[in-house]
Amino acid sequence: MKKTYLLLIFILISACSNSTKIVFLGDSITAAGVYDTDVGVPYNDELVYPDYTGFITLLNENVGEDVQLIGKGVSGDKVSNLLERYKKDVLSLNPDIVFIYIGINDVWHKYSFGTGTDIIFYENGLKKIIGDLKSQGARVILCTPTVIGENKGEFTLVNQFKDIETMEIMNRDLDAYSDVIRKLSSELNTDLLDLREIFMNYISKNNPNNESSGITTYDGVHLNDLGNKLIADEMLRFIN
Repeated sequence: MKKTYLLLIFILISACSNSTKIVFLGDSITAAGVYDTDVGVPYNDELVYPDYTGFITLLNENVGEDVQLIGKGVSGDKVSNLLERYKKDVLSLNPDIVFIYIGINDVWHKYSFGTGTDIIFYENGLKKIIGDLKSQGARVILCTPTVIGENKGEFTLVNQFKDIETMEIMNRDLDAYSDVIRKLSSELNTDLLDLREIFMNYISKNNPNNESSGITTYDGVHLNDLGNKLIADEMLRFIN
């Protein structure tokens, strides 16, 4: 009986040690990645049901029971915020795989609040995080930032009107910050998920009326069901 009990403990420990732990580090887009339209989210002492199911929830439906998906997204986060919390939120979990998806607020907040991120700081901050993750043995997948507005032209996000000139500048910034991600991926030998390219290609083919949202996002930034599915499908390639 004692031997059987010990064998069961050994099997359980072995099963746990063989599981794959995957962490998703990012901003509000990643925070919403765990949402499920069938499950209420606590807000102001009541349950609010999201309009869209997140990409992490979609992934969870398509990975094995030996894969643990952990969302570590915080609304409004930029690289500076990730630097403050990645040791506690990610390193302490000793993950096998880490998806880093950051950059929208680093660009957007420049033009809405004057608190964006200098591109050199963006690069150096990510370099520090990536280096520590790789030193711990984690496989890192870097994601380029997606979109701020799905159109070419004027745009409104969170009651902040963006004129055509500002939109063009933000798009150039998103391209530049995406180039930083591509460069870091090459230099630091990480995997690359080029969401910027994927989303821009999709939008260019599927937005004939030049709408500012409603193609892959519901407000020009945050993902609708199609946007979540696009990301989940791409991320699944790195997991399975």
